Amino acid sequence: MTSNSSTLASRQCDGSYVYGIGVSVNEAVENLNGFMAVRQEGVDCSANASSIESGAYGIGVFAHFTCNGWPIAGVGNSPTSAARNSLAIAEEMAANGTHCSAPLQGSYYPETYGFRFRYDCGNTQTNSSWSISGIGSNIDDANSIAMRVMRYTASTKSSCAFDAAGINGTILSVTLQCPSATATGYGSSVTAAANDALAQIGV
Repeated sequence: MTSNSSTLASRQCDGSYVYGIGVSVNEAVENLNGFMAVRQEGVDCSANASSIESGAYGIGVFAHFTCNGWPIAGVGNSPTSAARNSLAIAEEMAANGTHCSAPLQGSYYPETYGFRFRYDCGNTQTNSSWSISGIGSNIDDANSIAMRVMRYTASTKSSCAFDAAGINGTILSVTLQCPSATATGYGSSVTAAANDALAQIGV
């Protein structure tokens, strides 16, 4: 189970507010400073006291921000890691217009091995849309891997997602399916198998 107890930090800057989220004050301020850097790149993000929500089945914490009018949401095991993933999305938006959001209902479903989360993505410059997913042994690993897939698809602007993990004896496997490449990774854990699959396509 995950906890959504969090701190919302805010700072006034040039007549508007910048926000950050974390479990502790220090973590919220660190997140805020990241969003201040994003703001300097032209992406203005806002949050509020209800930005943190628990995911379906009580799995995962979702950190909702609105950036230049677009909803973004990162997921993590805690408000701190969820907000860090939201910041990673905002940084990608500042770099090339890509924005992603994990839907509160439908991002996660229980699986036999590991955790898998889906994100819906788009691009402000091309109006294209696609979906991605990340998979891992735990919630944070799965969403960290999703951020890597997001960066990979920012150039292709096409869906790229993991199938559910499988097992053969003691070896776990996951398959990543993208339009330009399909790779099956293997390892002693779901995270290791996912990292193997990403390495095969150069991520």
